[in-house]
Amino acid sequence: MHRYETIFVVNPDLSDDETQNVINKFTGIISSTGGVQLKMEDWGRRRLAYKIDKFSQGYYVLVDFAGQPAGLMELERNLKIDDRIIRFLSVKTGINVNVEALQRELAAKAKPVEEAAVAPEGGEAEAAPVADTTPAADQEPEKTPEE
Repeated sequence: MHRYETIFVVNPDLSDDETQNVINKFTGIISSTGGVQLKMEDWGRRRLAYKIDKFSQGYYVLVDFAGQPAGLMELERNLKIDDRIIRFLSVKTGINVNVEALQRELAAKAKPVEEAAVAPEGGEAEAAPVADTTPAADQEPEKTPEE
């Protein structure tokens, strides 16, 4: 399997439900062709660098997945014929990847972020002690190269 990243821009005039249906359609194509979705980032509505088909904004979605080249071709074919997609770009980011190792790596990266987001019990977080950075009276302050 190869690893790919695909970014596509959805018509910003669609409702939130319609936009979510478009995203689900294309992530479903990835899984139906034997691919494994590793990460999906919903970047939301953003301003385009230039107008495309009279649109000055677009709804951006990034999908990181592993799959066969035939699966990518099927995904791109569907992106081309769907009128709700303004633009898309696919990039190969890896060759002959181990999907299980990638999933473990992504889970390990997500775990510290989730732990940091959880607040300690008791309501308020305690402040960490601040180290004293002032030099002692018997020490000279560090000199910068300019001095």
